[in-house]
Amino acid sequence: MVSREWFVHSIREIYRLAKVAEFILPIDELKVIEAESVVKQYDGVRALDGVSFEVRRGEVFALVGPNGAGKTTLLRVLTDILQPDSGSLRLFGQERARDVMARIGYMPEERGLYTSQSALETVSYLAQLKGLGRKESRRAAEAALEAVGMAGHARRKLEELSKGMAQRVQLAATIAHGPELLILDEPFSGLDPVSARELQNLIRSRHEAGDTILLSTHNMEHAEKLCDRLLMIHRGQVRLYGAIDEIKSRYTDDSLRVEFNGGLPLIDGVYAEPVDAGSARIRPENGLARRDILRKLVEGGADILRFEPVVPTLEDIFIQVAGAEGEKALRETREAAGIG
Repeated sequence: MVSREWFVHSIREIYRLAKVAEFILPIDELKVIEAESVVKQYDGVRALDGVSFEVRRGEVFALVGPNGAGKTTLLRVLTDILQPDSGSLRLFGQERARDVMARIGYMPEERGLYTSQSALETVSYLAQLKGLGRKESRRAAEAALEAVGMAGHARRKLEELSKGMAQRVQLAATIAHGPELLILDEPFSGLDPVSARELQNLIRSRHEAGDTILLSTHNMEHAEKLCDRLLMIHRGQVRLYGAIDEIKSRYTDDSLRVEFNGGLPLIDGVYAEPVDAGSARIRPENGLARRDILRKLVEGGADILRFEPVVPTLEDIFIQVAGAEGEKALRETREAAGIG
């Protein structure tokens, strides 16, 4: 049995170590963003229709949805570019976003880099706009370019860089002043697969360094790879909100992907959707559990080589909750982005 003295000593030691690490925060500081019933209208159309969510310190949080969902409007409200028509918004516990803007790094979808300047000059200048002195901003720019793997190109003009390299410079400009919250709006837009993978690694490294990251993207595969929680919106309304694993579990049925030799027997209450030659997705239609499906297939003479549960993607789930209209919006977004 643990003694009371040992327990008290342990609690005091944990408190001391946490204080040394400056980890003890006011309760509001554990919620970097708090939004409640936020509304923003344009000509009577609600771009944001009662949006509520929170982003917790130290997490990578996804804001997902097709083009026109309201993502960029929400980010502009968060960064004080636009004012909400109603609802409440707090960043780092403060109701006035402008009071904490120095703690935020915002990378908009439309980039604003000066292509005739060098990477170092651009990042240093933007760091000065965030309040750093001239010498301090240059040191910060050098460190930020080093962090994103662009130190060797610091003196090259941006017009000489590839899009992926320019994106790295943009991220360096976003982190140079040492923000605690990074807001990244469609950071993968237009990148080739190699550059996109490199940017994913950079985002992971910033997360490991302790940054809180809000990632806005229409590419839900990126959200699945990088984020733990999400806010999914469509037509300005919240469609899903919460932990990605919990959401996927909620929308997972007992479907199986089965690989087999020969054919599959017909079974009452089970629908087999061919995937390709020798494999099919098996869906229960009357509440059958997976073990019952497999048993019935084997009893019916199926030669099963392999099987696995079908876990829906975020795109699958979005289509379930947004219906045919949402599927059309998602397809148009992918086509506009050149994604097959």
